[in-house]
Parts: sequence; structure tokens; C-alpha cells
Amino acid sequence: MGATMQLLRFLLVEVCIGLAMTGLAAGQNIDQATEGNHVLLRDPVVVRAIPSRVLAHLGNQRVGQGIRTKLSLKNSTGSSWNVRYIDPDCGCLDVVPAQRKVKSGGMLDLSVQLAPSNKVANIRRSIRIYFDGSDSPVVLDVDVRLRGPLGLLHRTIQLDSSDAPFMVSGIIHEVVDRVQRVESARGTFVTTGSLKQTADTFCFSATPTFSFGNAEDLVRVHYRERSGLDRVVDIPLLLTFNDPVRFVPSILHLNQEEGKWVGSVRMIAMPGKLKTPLEELKFEFDFASQRLSTPAHAAFRVNASSSIISKLEVEIGQVKNEKRQHAPASQTSMPSRLIVRGDKEQIIGVLKLVCKGEDR
Repeated sequence: MGATMQLLRFLLVEVCIGLAMTGLAAGQNIDQATEGNHVLLRDPVVVRAIPSRVLAHLGNQRVGQGIRTKLSLKNSTGSSWNVRYIDPDCGCLDVVPAQRKVKSGGMLDLSVQLAPSNKVANIRRSIRIYFDGSDSPVVLDVDVRLRGPLGLLHRTIQLDSSDAPFMVSGIIHEVVDRVQRVESARGTFVTTGSLKQTADTFCFSATPTFSFGNAEDLVRVHYRERSGLDRVVDIPLLLTFNDPVRFVPSILHLNQEEGKWVGSVRMIAMPGKLKTPLEELKFEFDFASQRLSTPAHAAFRVNASSSIISKLEVEIGQVKNEKRQHAPASQTSMPSRLIVRGDKEQIIGVLKLVCKGEDR
């Protein structure tokens, strides 16, 4: 009876081991399986030509943890490979090849280790692999989607004014004890007021530190876990101003010469936001007695000798006003603004004007 029980135990252990091995094999046949921070990929990455660009995606991973994986490149170029050297694009990426020579149809195995990152975002790292006989590499892009306990409701915020505060709303995906503070990792904004938090949200107000164009930043969030540990995550944020143009200088000082106001300014257009071609823009003076919304009926219009410096800049030289006939005497004073209008008379830019020597 004892021998029979021992035999049954042995058979049971063998069956369990067999099931475990079957499960592991099945796990390797799915797109990807994660063992802690070790990512197993199902299929090799096929390389059909040199040079070329190929992709390996490591799926969703936890923020703040290192990632290890083995990437296999299948040589489908029809020629043998001899790896000359490997150049990762970041010091956070460690790549070690298992071999240097690969026959046609064979595999180049790479042990890849990615250092921990606190950035809650889609991350791409690139590995340049150079082979004998080619000065151009095979570029292997390694993508990973880092997920964390905190996020933002909107990762792009439109700004109307450099002086006006804007709100940033956050989402709490997991239970955290407290969001302690937030800050700009790249200095594009400063927080104002107090941080507010509920069970599943947090929000704060901020003001931008720039006044034109777009700025990519990271919202650095300091928080405390229920365990008492203090953590930090960085969440990408894009701040973008609605204004399609800006002026350099931002306030133009005019000289009066022979009864005309004369000055020179450079206007910079933001790519993608200026819908009217630069050569079709219209310029006019505005006076304090006129309303800004009144389209192109000013007693004075601008005679601007403009030239396109590049696709993004217009040089407006010798900007001067010329009096129209029958202009009211009240409109012979100093103009207060230079207005830029688009092809449909819409206002796309306003430049404040002052007499040279006067304060703003």
C-alpha cells in the first residue's frame, strides 16, 4: 500500500510538472507574457533589408520598474550578418548580443534591459545595429506603455493669455493616501492656489511662464502610498497658445518722421495655426477711438514693406500710416495698435504701439 501511494504521488508530481510546462509554452505563444519585470515576446522581429527600421512592442508595464527582455531578430535579408557594433540611443538602455555572426534565416538574440522610469507615457527607445558591409544601420524601435496610479484628464491644454491661470485636472487610478504636491519638471508653468483632491481626482491651477507657441512639459506629482512610502511620477502635458502669430519686439516704439509714424517689427507665425498665407495677411493701424472688432474701415491703413524671411517669419519694415482723405481730425493722433487680419478680415494678431521714448 505504501509503495502504491508513493507511486501515485510520483505520477501526480509528474502530471503537475507537465501541466506547468504546457502552460509556459502556451504563455510564450501569446503576444507577450510578463514575469515580474521580465517580458517574454511571442514572435521574432523580422529584418528583410539593411538598412531598415523595425519595431518591438513590450506592451503595458508598471511605471518605476526596470524591464528586461530578450529580442530576437530574424535574418531574412538573404545574406549572412556580422554585427560590427550596437548603439542604443539612451544610456538607460543596455543591449548585449548573444552572438555576432548570423546566417541567412538565423536569429540574432539581444538581451535588453531598460532602466526604471517615472514617466507615465508611451516610451520609445531605439537601438541602432551596424553590420559589416553597410554604413547604415538596422534601427530597432522598442516601445513600451508605462502605466501608473495617477494620470491627467487632458494632456493638452489651450491657453488664451500668459497672465490668466489655467486648470489641470488629474485622475487617481489606484488608491493613494495623498497627493502631496505638483510642479513643472521643465519650468513652463508655476502652480497657483492650493491642490485639491478627492478619492479619484486631483486638480490644481497654474500660470504659464511663456507667452507664445507650444511647450511640452511633465507634471511632476509627489504622492504618498497607503503603505507610507513617498513616490513621484511624471505625466506629460502639452501647453499651447491659441495665438497664431507673435511680434518681436512685443511692443513697438514708433518714430514720427515727416508726419508719419514709422517703425520696424518682426512677426513670427506658429506652424499649423496660421491658416492665411503670409503674403495674403493684411495690416492696419487701430486708434483708441475705434473698436478693435471694426473690420478694415480705419481712417489710416498700414503701408508695410514686408518680406518673407522664412516660412515662419515676416519682416515688416518701415511700418507707417498714411492718412486717408476726409479722415476726422480726431484720428490724426498716435495709433495705439497694429492689427493683423486674415483673408476673411478675422483678427489674428495685435501689436501694441507706443511713441519712442515713452513708457509702456
